[in-house]
Amino acid sequence: MYRHLLVTVDGTPGGIDAIGHALELARAVGARVTFMLTGAAPDSRLSGARLPEHGAKVEAAARAQGLSHVIAGAGHPGAGDAAPGALAAELGCDLIGVAALPHDADAAACVQRQHLLATSGVPVLVCTSRRSPAEARVMARCLDAHRAVGGLLHALMASGANVGVDVDAQRQAADMQDALASLATLQRARVGTAAEARLFAALRVRAECVAAELDELDRQRQRDAQALDALMRIAADGLPSAAFDTALARYAHGAFEQMGRMEGVIFPAARRYLGDADWAGLDESLAEGAAATPPRANEPNEPDDARRASD
Repeated sequence: MYRHLLVTVDGTPGGIDAIGHALELARAVGARVTFMLTGAAPDSRLSGARLPEHGAKVEAAARAQGLSHVIAGAGHPGAGDAAPGALAAELGCDLIGVAALPHDADAAACVQRQHLLATSGVPVLVCTSRRSPAEARVMARCLDAHRAVGGLLHALMASGANVGVDVDAQRQAADMQDALASLATLQRARVGTAAEARLFAALRVRAECVAAELDELDRQRQRDAQALDALMRIAADGLPSAAFDTALARYAHGAFEQMGRMEGVIFPAARRYLGDADWAGLDESLAEGAAATPPRANEPNEPDDARRASD
């Protein structure tokens, strides 16, 4: 039985699914998890893809699953550059979890993967992502929203760091106000009529086992909405502001943690408990812009044992 998993965290498509799969496995077998943050450059394909946010997200997901976890080499630049096989052996891991490479992966990535599979003394679990077209479209909308939130937060933090550095301070303050307004609009949509809100509504009917997690996320969203309102009030008083920078850093960390819980707990639950009819209904309602309507509790769904799941 596996007791210690090494899970790579990178910017490849499918990486979010791989983390969810690995955390579910770790929870099922009672294993602890070490996350390996690979690479140091931002990658737009993974929402919140800068290393500090990577860490915040995966740690939040692991905590939500009740898992013992650590980030390999936390606080040591370049720790993620080690080979997964060597690091797993050094740490005493008995399984490595990696995302399947995309079809358009570059030659260097393919060579690295082949080398890992050929030389690792620790078994490697390649986590694939198979979705119906409807499910893929719904999840793409959810992850697009996460990327958009991450992009706005990174832009705000970068603007704060550059205030007064050979730029028009008044123009920069106005740009930050605009970014805050865009962020507020996006966050309201995420809890109102956007894909995540509809997905949450469907899960409340199909999967009682995630009700407590959904309730916690609702509480966090209410808290974050208040924090965002406070940010906008601070910004209205004038920028640059040390109080704004502090409040923004706190808000951003909480936002990335919340997205990590969704990606590591809620999205895997949706894959497990929602059937083809649910995904088709969600996809259709999003395409038409209809109001979010959860499925009826007695509505046929696939698989049968996923309905009203309670374990």
